[in-house]
Amino acid sequence: MEITEHSTPILRALKFVEKNSTGEVRVHVSKARFEKDPLGTALRLFDEFGLTRNPARNSVLVYLNRSTRRFAVIADETLHRSVGQKYWDGLAVNFTEDLRSTHFENALALLIFSVGTTLAKKFPRRSTR
Repeated sequence: MEITEHSTPILRALKFVEKNSTGEVRVHVSKARFEKDPLGTALRLFDEFGLTRNPARNSVLVYLNRSTRRFAVIADETLHRSVGQKYWDGLAVNFTEDLRSTHFENALALLIFSVGTTLAKKFPRRSTR
């Protein structure tokens, strides 16, 4: 993924994750008006995207419904065990506040950078030199 001055904040955040960790972050944004269960949708997508196939089991799916501003963040088991539920609860509080105070793309980028920083600390990418 090539990052240019025209890249969106989300792409820059995803590149940060890719460059600095072995983790994978996927983002899915929906506009469905009558979605009842964002968590259920996110769990289904996590499976459909094959995020459990990462050998380190440290993948994350960020699901956001733009119409309702409801979201879910799903982490694979190794990452979840590594940081604990309080981490995800705090992340959700911050993301909710960011969604209220800024454009959804900026809120998503902040969330991805936050998760990426955690992934870089817990699962750093090893140098290939």
